[in-house]
Amino acid sequence: MTRYIDPPSGWMFGFPKPIPKDTKDVREWLIQNGYPEKLIDELGDHFYCRHWERPDDEETKTEDNE
Repeated sequence: MTRYIDPPSGWMFGFPKPIPKDTKDVREWLIQNGYPEKLIDELGDHFYCRHWERPDDEETKTEDNE
């Protein structure tokens, strides 16, 4: 399974992206992967991200269909 994360307005910064399962600090990982720290700070306690999982074989099927 691959986990994905999509922060607010993430499309402007290349999100959604797969996030490693062993990620301990999601905020720091987002910043390291191009999401602006300023946006996280501005939203404060209202900063939420969408998360979902996709079986690895679904990704292969999608690539094969293109």
